[in-house]
Amino acid sequence: MHLGNKTTRSLIAAATVAVPLLAVAPIAAADSNPLNDAITLSSNGFCVGHIDFELIYGPNTPYFGLISALHGIGPCSVEVAVNWRNLDTGASGTVRQQIHGTGGTQIQFDPGPGHITGTLTTNAVHKPGSFDFQRTAP
Repeated sequence: MHLGNKTTRSLIAAATVAVPLLAVAPIAAADSNPLNDAITLSSNGFCVGHIDFELIYGPNTPYFGLISALHGIGPCSVEVAVNWRNLDTGASGTVRQQIHGTGGTQIQFDPGPGHITGTLTTNAVHKPGSFDFQRTAP
């Protein structure tokens, strides 16, 4: 398969941006921000960006948001897995959502009251995101 000069330059430019971004992105251990975004490439197209986990209506509702900013060449989509755990009850689960380009989507899961932690992962090369919050009511 032969790629044209513009395509080759675009691929090199995307790799030049994405590789250092993923290589030097710090991994939070005890970060003061309880919501840390995931940095990811797309699973199709040549895109890079970030995905944020958001508490939509506060920590006591079962509704959460995934806010994405994926930019590049092609469809720029990726599947996000939200892996959560209630440290007080032991309940856990995974919610998957396909993300396309830039925008937001609402996801729903009910972790129950307690100390909730979790990660955001994707089906592409990524630096996981994380979240940590206290939920006081169902």
